[in-house]
Amino acid sequence: MSYFIGSTQVFGGTGGLPPRFTTTTRPASPVQGQVIFNTSINKMEMYDGSVWRETSNERPFLYRQIITTGYVLAGYKDSVPWKNVNKMVHATDVCTNLGDQLAYVGAYSSGACSETLGFIWAFDNSGIGAGTLTSTFNMATETSAGSDTLWNIRTSRDDCGTVFKEHQYAYIIGGGTADIDIFNLTTGTMLKTETGPDSSTTNNGSTVNDENAGYFWGDSGASVKVNFATGPMNYTLGTAGNIVAAHSQQKGINSKIGRGWAGNEGSYNGGYNLRRFQFSTETSLGTVAKPVTNCGEENFDMGQAHQYMMGNYDGAQNNRGWKFTYASETGVELGAGSVRTGVPGASSGHCVWKG
Repeated sequence: MSYFIGSTQVFGGTGGLPPRFTTTTRPASPVQGQVIFNTSINKMEMYDGSVWRETSNERPFLYRQIITTGYVLAGYKDSVPWKNVNKMVHATDVCTNLGDQLAYVGAYSSGACSETLGFIWAFDNSGIGAGTLTSTFNMATETSAGSDTLWNIRTSRDDCGTVFKEHQYAYIIGGGTADIDIFNLTTGTMLKTETGPDSSTTNNGSTVNDENAGYFWGDSGASVKVNFATGPMNYTLGTAGNIVAAHSQQKGINSKIGRGWAGNEGSYNGGYNLRRFQFSTETSLGTVAKPVTNCGEENFDMGQAHQYMMGNYDGAQNNRGWKFTYASETGVELGAGSVRTGVPGASSGHCVWKG
């Protein structure tokens, strides 16, 4: 059956199918709520009163994964790197030492995670220098996933940053090279390497991520934007000067509410405030106080309504921690039972998370 508003067909094409159009032949005067099948992209679209939007049964970004658990991997103290993993339960603020669960030791690293595996790259397995090795943690079994040459990065790096498209793709940037390594998180395969847009990608760097784009900044203050709004592999590289922080050792906090945070001043420590970023406008919104001050080299996880810092540098590598609530942009320092244990201190590691 076909439905019309006036002479405009809103739904119901041949054989009960929605009307079929290409992107260029879509109705010139659509009605709000009108549904078509766009043969240019092979997807259903609905007119919302101003633009055509894809319709989908996919859950909104906020609810695609309900994050329940974070893990902090590796890190170091006094130039001695670890294989250690700690687990943080988001519902209870309880942090538990899981022991040495990584294949390699390392620090000054970054990483990303699939729904089951956490990857942390750029290890040399001897100290805190540049490397190509990847340590992988199985979040389902909470044990080491071992090693695999398919996981290793193609370019040796030290102190790199990682932009990620949810659980699908990771873009490993900086750490002494202009090359960007691209990793398929679903298959666990390093796909390819390509050259970054400018020399800023050679910096040591950190990142902050949104649903449709991720942002890298280096020590020089330059930044790189990875835009994957058109699809995980149809990305574009560019710059976004408003999304930068004071120094790459002031790490980035991710959320699913359209906002990110990173250190506003200092370097390896000396950070007292978080710079606030609005992703939709790519602008800074001023600052809020860090729950733990005079710090840098933080290990940050990502959460549903709040996130955790698990180890930082405040003049020494340590296991201090905080809980930071996204909506209020406030937090508290954590005490015994809620901070990392098992190693005497662990800054500049990396966190992964699961639902």
